[in-house]
Amino acid sequence: MLELPAIIAVLLVVYAILGYKRPVLALTTVPLGVLGMVYFAVETNEAWVALCAAVLVLVTLVAVALGGRHAEPQRWVHRLAFLVLAAIGGTLFVIGSFGAFAALGAGFVLPLFVLLGIVAVVACLIGYSAGSRKATAAYVFSTLGSSMRQNLPLPMALDCAASGRTDGSAYVLKQIKKWLVQGHSLVESIRRGYPRCPSRALAILSAAEPKGQLPAAIEAVENDLRLQAAKRMRLQPVHAAYPVVILSITFIMTLGLMTFVIPQLTSVLEEVAEGRLPASTRVLIAIMRELVYKHDGVIAWGLFLLIFFVIPPIWIWSRTRPRRPDRPYRLSRIGDWIKWHLPVLRWFENNNATLQTVELLRVAIRTDCPINEAIRSTLGLDVNQGFRRRLACWLRRVEQGDDVAAAARGCGLASALAWAFDRNAGADHTPAVLETLESFYRSNYSYRVNLTRFILWPFGIILLGATVGFVVYAVFSPTVAVLTFMTGNIYP
Repeated sequence: MLELPAIIAVLLVVYAILGYKRPVLALTTVPLGVLGMVYFAVETNEAWVALCAAVLVLVTLVAVALGGRHAEPQRWVHRLAFLVLAAIGGTLFVIGSFGAFAALGAGFVLPLFVLLGIVAVVACLIGYSAGSRKATAAYVFSTLGSSMRQNLPLPMALDCAASGRTDGSAYVLKQIKKWLVQGHSLVESIRRGYPRCPSRALAILSAAEPKGQLPAAIEAVENDLRLQAAKRMRLQPVHAAYPVVILSITFIMTLGLMTFVIPQLTSVLEEVAEGRLPASTRVLIAIMRELVYKHDGVIAWGLFLLIFFVIPPIWIWSRTRPRRPDRPYRLSRIGDWIKWHLPVLRWFENNNATLQTVELLRVAIRTDCPINEAIRSTLGLDVNQGFRRRLACWLRRVEQGDDVAAAARGCGLASALAWAFDRNAGADHTPAVLETLESFYRSNYSYRVNLTRFILWPFGIILLGATVGFVVYAVFSPTVAVLTFMTGNIYP
């Protein structure tokens, strides 16, 4: 039987090399090898072969993930392998933590708190990563803008700015410089060397490059990134994750109390005081019975898996994966459809997309770009798919010979945007009107965001306080009832 271990060892080595060199082929063929090993283990009662099948999967995933470590950009197979490994590691950690706490007699409440803390730490790291990407974009375009304003050779300037540094910004500058030295244009060098470049910046630069107006376009991108940085630096009185954390902690504590404390108080109250539980406690017990104890805990486990194993990976995937305006992912299309059909979110999506469109059109018109090419460049913006269809309709009607302003109105775009291209007002007024509209939409969007936050947050905090207060009252009211009965029956 020495041949079987040798075959398995060779198979592991082959898939390690195949996963590193040919990741797609490795991921598509490894299920066949795993099924064959599992079938052999079942037929021959060799349990260690089934264990080797799991090792084969892990070796293949690790090889695929390592193969994409230095790939720019990473392929979907590399990201998929990394996410699967992270999910396997997280699951093993959770199971091990629950087992360790159970062995120590800590029950399940303390492990849930630990798991919630880990989720919070991971969310903070993801938020920091997203902020660092925006800081990288601001630094890259600030370096490009200052170099072009001083008429410095871009490859030399980028090399000097990146020398002595090892962070992500320096790596991006070196990659852009590499493609510039090979003879590519600045926009193409940014597209190749900086795959995570904001789509709005790329669209503005693509519209300005053919007319030799890159300095003005880069200045517009710098101003936009500076405004975004100023918004991030504003004091946020309440973090968006605060209600989620409070509700999760409240649910975990309520689950523990309803499992170990309330049943004891109920028996004491019924035997000693011969009374019923307070109404609030009965309501809370009915809610927890439906969520946790009824249907064999299927609803509770479903909520647990949804909160800790479904929503976080989707959120991490959406925050770390760059969007593709030209070929949007299915998840992006679903999210855009939901936001486009909800009343309040639709206004914000439409206003933000109109702001980006006006900004890009202003830069394109100032560079004497034909109107149809200017509109075509807006299709490269990262805007809602519902708004993108309106832009595509506008471009199609303009290229068919329709009036620009009438086509904009007919496709459902803002009347102010159509007014900017009104023939009766003259062609010279278009850049000035677009600049005015850009300032208007930017201030209007910020005003509505702050107004919505100031209106919704108090209601949310009041609702959150009412929920927590109800739980606290429902949990402690049986204790108060028992103490009241006992103190009333004490005689001197």
